[in-house]
Amino acid sequence: MIVTAGTFAIITFSSCTKEDPATALIGPAPVQPYANFELVANHWVYYGPGIFVNTFKDLIASVNASGNRTVTVYLEENGKQTQISQGHITYMGNELWATNSQADVSVIYRYTNVPFFYLNIRVQVN
Repeated sequence: MIVTAGTFAIITFSSCTKEDPATALIGPAPVQPYANFELVANHWVYYGPGIFVNTFKDLIASVNASGNRTVTVYLEENGKQTQISQGHITYMGNELWATNSQADVSVIYRYTNVPFFYLNIRVQVN
């Protein structure tokens, strides 16, 4: 009975601490210096006259928590990468570009219909 009561007291006191013991010894997780995401844009949503958007929700939230990281978005096709995050490019005769918030990345295509099923996209966070 004495051993059981002593064990119970230790468990109770340990569970009342505010920090996980492993976290207290190691400290906060280090911030990643960069991240690369290989993605497929295949869920196009019609947003109005001639605008289709594929949004990757919360994609960069964990690596861009402060919002001050550089996010670069590329279209990958035929072994080439074309940056689409610094401005509009012409793709299949129409405009294609990317934007980002602190957490999301959106790929936008301007046309009356999306003439492809998917796009290979790479997102780099530095």
